[in-house]
Amino acid sequence: MNAEHNTRNMPDGETIQAIPLTSIRPFNNHPFHVTEDEALEQLKESIRENGVLSPAIVRPLSDGGFEMISGHRRMAACRAMGFEMIPAVIRELDDDTAILMMLDANMQRERLLPSEKAFAYKMQMEVLQRQGRAPVPTSPGMDGNRTTARIGEQAGESYKTVQRFIRLTKLIPSLLEWVDQGKLGLVPAVELSYLPKEEQQYVLTAMESEQAMPSPAQAKELRLLSSAGKLTEDAALTVFLSGKGKAQEKLSLPMDRLSRFFPKNATPRQMQEEILYLLEQREKKRKRDRQMER
Repeated sequence: MNAEHNTRNMPDGETIQAIPLTSIRPFNNHPFHVTEDEALEQLKESIRENGVLSPAIVRPLSDGGFEMISGHRRMAACRAMGFEMIPAVIRELDDDTAILMMLDANMQRERLLPSEKAFAYKMQMEVLQRQGRAPVPTSPGMDGNRTTARIGEQAGESYKTVQRFIRLTKLIPSLLEWVDQGKLGLVPAVELSYLPKEEQQYVLTAMESEQAMPSPAQAKELRLLSSAGKLTEDAALTVFLSGKGKAQEKLSLPMDRLSRFFPKNATPRQMQEEILYLLEQREKKRKRDRQMER
């Protein structure tokens, strides 16, 4: 892939140019990971046999370089294979338009990590609020229902689910990594996200010490202790120790019946947490209905 392959035109009038990889930087705060996995190996093989079939999209920077909008995996594959150039379309884009285009290009992936969704939804929410397409929340801790409802509609998720993913951006990196690994469930992770960073570290220490993950009930207990100003390292450890030794009967549910209610990339742990969350919401509604009937 040499510089001699200068330009070629696309049907829509845009021009594809060969751009040096050294002049392209990743998108600022890019929320999606480029990992050395089987999919990247397949992409390398495709490029080796056919070249880069779909050009990247970049935008020019004031220093003369470019920022990658769409094509981070293609860029990584080309670099790994020793290429010096990559075919790309250059577009003049403002910051918000660039963010939305970058998110749209990457949200189409089949498998997204919870952390990728979390920061992607957060970036999208901030853009929509800046553009005035949805009201900026006025209460502390609120994400803005209309904003997250719009994001959820595009992503095929409820606004509550979008809000919970956005809360994950408040987790310390070690806890967020455990969410990505499927060890820490979404519902308890959201509860822990309300803890100050120092107290999250207390919980992490207790989790590592006991080799255990908090249940939704334990995560709520930890959050209550934090609200009361009583969450210390010892208190966090006590919460985990109090849950030991309790026998739990397991319930099995048919995956073929459950899978149609969840995204394709949902893990069994994520399904479990979602079901528990919905049951909790139903119980709260029943209590409210009983109170209204009195």
